[in-house]
Amino acid sequence: DDMANGVQILGGSNVEVVTLGVSLNEEFLIKVVADRSNFCIFHHGFDFRTYKSRLSPDQMKRLKIIFQNNITVMGFHYALDAHEEIGNNAQIIKQLGATIKEPLFEEWGYTATFHKPVSVKELKKRCRELFNREIYFIESDREMIRTIGVVSGGAAPYAMHIQEMIDKDVDVYISGETKESAPHKLKEAGIAYFICGHYTTEVFGVKALGEALKKHFKDRLVVEFIDVPNPI
Repeated sequence: DDMANGVQILGGSNVEVVTLGVSLNEEFLIKVVADRSNFCIFHHGFDFRTYKSRLSPDQMKRLKIIFQNNITVMGFHYALDAHEEIGNNAQIIKQLGATIKEPLFEEWGYTATFHKPVSVKELKKRCRELFNREIYFIESDREMIRTIGVVSGGAAPYAMHIQEMIDKDVDVYISGETKESAPHKLKEAGIAYFICGHYTTEVFGVKALGEALKKHFKDRLVVEFIDVPNPI
């Protein structure tokens, strides 16, 4: 993983309010300052990649807010996808009523099974309620579902991932984004495909981490999740 999994920018030494979110952006940072927080934890932290070693306008705006307000920035990318308890995929699986079985997609996600097979109609209903957004459903010929594959965020599958799902008896693949060729490839492999949104599939890890911090620090720390959604 070439994205952050730890401290990226070290700010003030005294922390009273911690804010968590999916992605670092200017809108989020403005809300952080309004909430008098100086410690931020993201799934998608600060993107330091440059073009010809030049900072982009968005990078400069974000860094200005961060340094003017002495904000610590932490990012947990792979860690908050793959963690078997508080990761995005583990949380999605749990909230859909399934149980983790084995790793999937180069260990970014998991396969999971239902104790009793559920109908496609029921699983679609659960996904609509969980993600609370428009979902693109590419159905297969299977009416009852035993095994799902869950990989939050981008996770558009390539041939190796589709073969892995075939080998692991996945009935439905749930992810955030796709690419043009993927829906037909999965359908032709007999696997249904639920495309549920990059952002909306990745709120779960930071929320679960926030709950863990609240439990650990109790009254010593204010912990907040800030929702700055996008349609992708």
